[in-house]
Amino acid sequence: MNDLSVDRVDQECRRAALAAMPKEIALFDGILVHVNHGIHPLSGKAHDRGLNFLALLLISRAFGSLWRAREDAVCGYPVQCLTLCRSALEDWGTVLYVERHPDLRGLWLRGVLEEVQTAGKLPRFKDIWADLGQLGQRAEEAYGVLSLFSHPRDRGLPWLYHWDPETTYLHVGGHFDQRDLTVCLYFLIVVAQMFLERAAQLQFRVVGDVDAEWVRRGNEISEEASTFMNRVHDDVMKRAP
Repeated sequence: MNDLSVDRVDQECRRAALAAMPKEIALFDGILVHVNHGIHPLSGKAHDRGLNFLALLLISRAFGSLWRAREDAVCGYPVQCLTLCRSALEDWGTVLYVERHPDLRGLWLRGVLEEVQTAGKLPRFKDIWADLGQLGQRAEEAYGVLSLFSHPRDRGLPWLYHWDPETTYLHVGGHFDQRDLTVCLYFLIVVAQMFLERAAQLQFRVVGDVDAEWVRRGNEISEEASTFMNRVHDDVMKRAP
């Protein structure tokens, strides 16, 4: 398959995805844009070279991962989409962990800021999830599913081909399957929503308050997201490894 044919297949998958699930894709886009709007009040504001700086870096990193994951989802690359979702979930867990343990922020900032010379090892995500209590338990469950796609494991590999009694088709390039797209959007929305609270906390620490209209609109979006997730949850869990 040459470069032009890969691009053509990607565009065909994109058109099929946007035709099949336009509202759900728009819902995810709205959440991600709203996270970005939540960071906007910080523009031009003075903030520290510690916790808030690290949170901005991690939220920005997650934003990039989630947007690229969205592109992989609509172009028919579910394994790559869910791998990037896992990366964004790690960013969320790190932000929340460092908010709870701000004295450990130097473990992440020592490679960023010259004045930081903190010694020690980064915590494992197993330990981060345990430290975060009930929130961490739910995150760890999602993390376990997403990890099946992030590594070449037996339960994630079947997503890379299609077979029937007559043919076997390897997904070299994009491949549209609405069931796969639904799973991708479910996890994209789950993870993106988690950053709304992190953006709110960052607003509060830097500005001293949280924009009430931004919170109101975020609550509306979250209700829409919950309706979608509740509707597809059972099917997603059957489809996911």
